[in-house]
Amino acid sequence: MSGMPWGGSEMLWYKVAKRLQAEGHELTINYKYWPRTAKELLDLESNGAKLTLRGKLAAEAKGKSFFGRLFGKSDSPDPDAEASTWVADEKPDAVLFTLGYHPDRIPIADDCISHGIPYGINLQCASDSFFIHSNNLENFRRWYSKASRVYFVSDENRIKLKNNIALELDNAEIIANPFNVPVDANPDYPDASKEYRVAVVGRVHFQSKGQDLIMDVLRRPQWKDRNLKVVFYGHDQGNMAQLKGLVEMYGLEDKVEFGGYMSEVEDIWRQNHALLLPSRYEGAPLVVIEAMLCNRVSITTNIGRNEELIDDNETGFIAEGATINLVDDALERAWQKRDQWEEMGKLAGKHIRERYPADPVQEFADRIKALVK
Repeated sequence: MSGMPWGGSEMLWYKVAKRLQAEGHELTINYKYWPRTAKELLDLESNGAKLTLRGKLAAEAKGKSFFGRLFGKSDSPDPDAEASTWVADEKPDAVLFTLGYHPDRIPIADDCISHGIPYGINLQCASDSFFIHSNNLENFRRWYSKASRVYFVSDENRIKLKNNIALELDNAEIIANPFNVPVDANPDYPDASKEYRVAVVGRVHFQSKGQDLIMDVLRRPQWKDRNLKVVFYGHDQGNMAQLKGLVEMYGLEDKVEFGGYMSEVEDIWRQNHALLLPSRYEGAPLVVIEAMLCNRVSITTNIGRNEELIDDNETGFIAEGATINLVDDALERAWQKRDQWEEMGKLAGKHIRERYPADPVQEFADRIKALVK
């Protein structure tokens, strides 16, 4: 993680680490320094993991030095140098790199290569909105091709990375992220006699989640008198002010509701009939998997793992791209079948349990142990 102290991309490795600790394995963690350490890292440390915060020395030296505070300079090692020292000191049996986004650099991989340490790369998200510059191409090719395994959360992401570095990876594997509902989740379907409630679940971040597209769809004349309510759930990640501004600008107050952040996922689906997720890019959106496990239809874009899990017009509705017209078309198709959503949702629940592993954590833990072998 480089943009925030913790996020959804970290949950797989964290839960795998917990599982490996329970089995008696010894863990060492190298994580970017933030002034407030994530509680998950402290949890692993309290259970015996050795925690190294990359960049902490430089941050502390900068804070102590007047010259450093003034000019942002420090004589302490840069984070990459600290990570290189960490590999040499720890001599791990194997290393797992977890990346939140495909442009993330992996210079520590070179230290693993030089020390003969096997490593795997778990790429949690790739998009076609950012391309690696040719100046860095050979580095990325080396890091990925020398890995024992490269774990993608969807085949769509694998293809995007392949095209980005123009290299076919014969070490690629597809894995699954853990979900946050019971595998047998079955929240009651809410009453639809007064209105249909569609939940938009996820951080409010236009660049990735595409909430702005929903505003342009809802302001179209055909949606004005329909008894549809769109409910936004999730933390602000930079665009809540714009989202609320668009609601006011387009006069959509009667169409939109803000539900805040809800930690209990099933509670969302006790109150809503369908998921709307017009993402511009994803790894494998957990909200789709969780909605399907809760027997709800999804209206979403053809990104990440969605096409592998959703049967268009049968268990959900897929827009081929994140554009206003295509999202409008998918929502329109869904609206015309709204009286079938409950039955379609039950079929979605059946299909997701057939197509997605019940215990992704144990599956990945076994793959990580295989790296050592």
